Amino acid sequence: MTGSEFREQLTEASDRIIVAYDGMEWDQIMATAEEVGPYTGLGKTNSAHVRPGADFAVDQLGSTGQFTMLDSKFHDIPRTVELSVREATLAGASLVTVHAGGGQAMLEAAVKGAEEGRNDQRDAFKRQASGRLGGVLGITVLTSLDAEDCFSIFGIPKEDEDGIKKKVVEFTHMALDAGLTGIVCSPLETEAIRANSNFDSLLVVNPGITPDHAKKEGDQKRTTNATQAIEAGADFVVVGGGINKAADYGITKAEAAQKISAEVEKGLTNRLHRG
Repeated sequence: MTGSEFREQLTEASDRIIVAYDGMEWDQIMATAEEVGPYTGLGKTNSAHVRPGADFAVDQLGSTGQFTMLDSKFHDIPRTVELSVREATLAGASLVTVHAGGGQAMLEAAVKGAEEGRNDQRDAFKRQASGRLGGVLGITVLTSLDAEDCFSIFGIPKEDEDGIKKKVVEFTHMALDAGLTGIVCSPLETEAIRANSNFDSLLVVNPGITPDHAKKEGDQKRTTNATQAIEAGADFVVVGGGINKAADYGITKAEAAQKISAEVEKGLTNRLHRG
């Protein structure tokens, strides 16, 4: 499953918006999804949201018009990850995340699991369009990490201003070689990915986006607004508080989603003009 297969179906700016439902209960998630579903493309759920089962999450969000990004960030031995991704794909998840730091063998196992899930169609194709089923995204360097964190975790010298970008590029090479659909990285590293034409087939998803009308979340350190992310080359932007906390900014969630869609549209226009 290549990123190109997903990219071809992104006909509207709103298709590129992924709503993060982290920290919300299902009644809150559904109320939000029903309000913003017409103005967004996917809903991002994590392991805490799939206690009734991943197929429950897919069905619930699908009823509002949203595809599902299952952000479980699988990171385990290859066989376990293979089985986990297989089940997530069978459930109908459009995108499934794994940690690129799990290694080449684990990433290859994740791709194998997604392929097995797509081949064993069951009810999945009733829930999701076949072209958006079972894409695997590799988490590179979390947007919550700064230079100090990356030194302690990856050993990147704090004085190396390009150290984080180099690590993201390294993980992206692994993702490409393993056959992943795409990667998740900060907007600050997206241009470095798009500068390498070898990565053209990969989707780039930017999390932690702070739209112009909102304040940056406290746990996000390397982020931008949606216009900057899309202009840099991102295919999708993930927005949490900018939609879920819309009332704090005196607007509805639907209005917030539409504002972000306008930012995405502006980013696409800027990218086109930049050539």
